[in-house]
Amino acid sequence: MKTVLPGLVLVVALAGCATTGATADNRANAASALNSDPGASSPLLIPAPSSGQNLMPQIILPATGGAPIIGIPIGGNMFIPANGGPPVIGIPTSP
Repeated sequence: MKTVLPGLVLVVALAGCATTGATADNRANAASALNSDPGASSPLLIPAPSSGQNLMPQIILPATGGAPIIGIPIGGNMFIPANGGPPVIGIPTSP
């Protein structure tokens, strides 16, 4: 029993590595994904702020409702909350 258990663990580990390892197909797909247009495939890109935009933190009203929060503008009425978290779409309370 002592010799069977390590052998079984080795076979299971090798079988798992063989099915999830890097093959020629995976490397070709990864290379084509790196060379593709990042704007077309990545929905999480944050727009760049315009040159005349105020980048100081300001109080905003979230478009989804709730209490006003302090956020840093990143462009396109999107703000990063000062206390952390994902970008929020909102309306600034000051110009």
